[in-house]
Amino acid sequence: MKFIILIISLFFSSDLYALCKFENSTSANEVKYTIQESINVDDIKGHVIRIFKTETNHKKSEKNCEGLRVVKTDFFGFSDYINKNGRVSGYSIGIYEDGSKIFARVEGIAQTPEDVSKNGLVNTTIIITGGTGVYKGVTGYGKGKVEFNPETGYSSGNTETFYKISTK
Repeated sequence: MKFIILIISLFFSSDLYALCKFENSTSANEVKYTIQESINVDDIKGHVIRIFKTETNHKKSEKNCEGLRVVKTDFFGFSDYINKNGRVSGYSIGIYEDGSKIFARVEGIAQTPEDVSKNGLVNTTIIITGGTGVYKGVTGYGKGKVEFNPETGYSSGNTETFYKISTK
């Protein structure tokens, strides 16, 4: 009986239920590639290594658990693709209307149709690594799906993150 009471106490004293869930969508008119550099790898036809930066100016973001809207996201990325299929990873900085920031590491796998002129899709995992201002001490995780085409500059997507802010 004491064991059951202990388990119940631990469950309700845990702050697992205190995770904030935040969903965000971006459209192509909000995202701009500001840097793109590619290096052709001379091993397989279509093998390219890229570094790039996108800037997203959010026009319609919803308020999150702290009542703040994300106004800008900078993403610093690198990819290793064969015909726009392969790994992509990078670092994201979300900037909120009060100047607070959330930092995250993003990893994903890109899949593009055989006709590489068409848009590809990237499924991502997100690890929140820290923040400033209101988000000092933030940790969390998430997932996303991005439709992209570096040649046309197209990028739009959805993310879903779960986070908590440690007060320690």
